[in-house]
Amino acid sequence: MAFPVTECVITSSSDIILSATAFYSSYKLFKNHRAPSVGLFLLGLSAALCILLPCSPYLTSIKRETEWAGEVFAPVLFAFDFLWLSEDHNTAYILLCGSCLLLGVSDWLSADALALMTRCLGLSSLSCCLMVCLFASNALGAFGGVALSLPLLLAQNVRANTVAPLIYPAATEGLIKGLLKASMAVGCWVSTQAISRFRLDVTDQCNVDF
Repeated sequence: MAFPVTECVITSSSDIILSATAFYSSYKLFKNHRAPSVGLFLLGLSAALCILLPCSPYLTSIKRETEWAGEVFAPVLFAFDFLWLSEDHNTAYILLCGSCLLLGVSDWLSADALALMTRCLGLSSLSCCLMVCLFASNALGAFGGVALSLPLLLAQNVRANTVAPLIYPAATEGLIKGLLKASMAVGCWVSTQAISRFRLDVTDQCNVDF
């Protein structure tokens, strides 16, 4: 019986850490980076709902939808901001429109189709983030993008938030979800530092050009 208790403690602790980190990072970014700020707010809200309403059967679907939306939009909106600052506005718009389209048609997709589309969106946002960070020599941004995208890339059933058993066959679902949320908390903090530093680099480069 000790293992389920430990699993519950890890899951609850990761929700608390993720909620606090996401809300704080959202506040820090709101002035200069509205897009990732909104994504982090959704992420913090989903974690807060898991803390405040852990066993409410009536709000289970709301928590699940909010958690999915936060996990989708947090990495997408960070990638959007990286692309926007690098003046690749067309790709930024395509990525944003694709994520909004997926959100709009998600109720009409089967579980397998939704999982496939969600992974494709996660890979697209991660590749955009890595591409910009590679050319800008922004290692923090690359690390943060990977940390934020892990739940999307490893989820087997995105609406049920179950993790693919082939990747962690010996671990329980709750324990892995807790570790992934801890990874996202790290990704929130690292990505916040990275996007702020990238904006300063772009500003300095513009001043040098002028």
